[in-house]
Amino acid sequence: MNFKKSFALSILFVLLALPSIAFAEGFGVYEWSTGGVAMSENYMFAEEDPAVLAYNPAAITRLDGTYFSVGGTFVDAHNKTKFTTLRGVSDHSNNYCPATIPYTYFVKKTADNSWWGLAIFARYGNQIEYDKLWPGRYDTTYSGIKGMTIQPTYGWKVNSKLSAAVGLDINYMGLVMERGLPTDLLGLPRQDFRLDGTSVRLGGVLSFMYDFTENTSAALVYRTRVKHSMTADIDINGQRYTKGRGSVTLPDSITFGLGHKFNGGKTRVEFDAVWTNWSTYDRLTIAFDKPLMGGLVPVSDSEKAWKASWRLGLGIEHKLSQQWSVLGGYVWDQSPTPDSTMDFTVPTGDRHRFSVGFKYRPSKKGEWTLAYSAILAGDRTVKSHLPSPATGADFLKGELHSGLTQLVSLGYTIKF
Repeated sequence: MNFKKSFALSILFVLLALPSIAFAEGFGVYEWSTGGVAMSENYMFAEEDPAVLAYNPAAITRLDGTYFSVGGTFVDAHNKTKFTTLRGVSDHSNNYCPATIPYTYFVKKTADNSWWGLAIFARYGNQIEYDKLWPGRYDTTYSGIKGMTIQPTYGWKVNSKLSAAVGLDINYMGLVMERGLPTDLLGLPRQDFRLDGTSVRLGGVLSFMYDFTENTSAALVYRTRVKHSMTADIDINGQRYTKGRGSVTLPDSITFGLGHKFNGGKTRVEFDAVWTNWSTYDRLTIAFDKPLMGGLVPVSDSEKAWKASWRLGLGIEHKLSQQWSVLGGYVWDQSPTPDSTMDFTVPTGDRHRFSVGFKYRPSKKGEWTLAYSAILAGDRTVKSHLPSPATGADFLKGELHSGLTQLVSLGYTIKF
């Protein structure tokens, strides 16, 4: 297969997958490859895998030849909320809302010190759904973010030890938000609100990798922030009502990784640290062309006040034979949401993630990867955002608990 056919196949895959893309709970998505899922996304120094385009683009300079990789991850997110109201205490779960996260990568070495690559993967996303009459309906009944990055990348060897890469982030974002409007509290008929919009903006990525020895390497990756401005359709009770206009800035991030191989190169470990500047998500303001609730609400203005957060992880890969490898990993993922603005849109606290996976190479050119991962979310408390919940209009307290997200991923990589 030549370069043009592989490039066309990559574009075709994302066009077919994009309409069905949906994501697990959590604004940030890290399921960028099956090998990455197997190592809890500590995958900056992966060998013979073009998926490094997402984790550490400078590492494509280790790929000698032409590579293509494709795959996806199935996600099942689940949590419970214990509500305290004037009527008592009750437990509610989110609706079953499975998600799939596809990816595809292409890398080609074009000269002694020159590489080109194309990555198509998701960096942001969210999907969570609740019953339309649940106690938190004025906060959220459905939240869906469909994000996709198309990243053309150029990599080069600066010298025998230092590699670099630069890429363009063509960033697509689709946003759907649903919730109940508190019109019934004013003696008006119940109304269900829905916002649906899309946006495409540009960002970038810069990556450096330094090989101290043939077994020990370090890498640094910077991804720019991306500001999305959106004009969205606003529906009330399933009927087109007006337009909504707003903007949100996705965060910039810095990733540092340190990798080492030992045991004659059969075993490799890596430590990754990701700092994400979630402070860019300070407010969510939407101005409506036609005010809501009988002219009472011209603007929806929600304080978010998110904080910069850390993600720290450790991964290991061991070659059992020429055909088989086993992988594993752990990550601690800090929640960026402060207690004061915690809501049901991203219903999770700090997360602990455990992963395991296998690689099978039926030939020298082909490799299958299978992975399983479990994410345990810390408990959080959500406060009512209505002015007077004590009157019985809303819940007094919502306690998130039993958060568990399970992931199964399958991928295939071929070298031409």
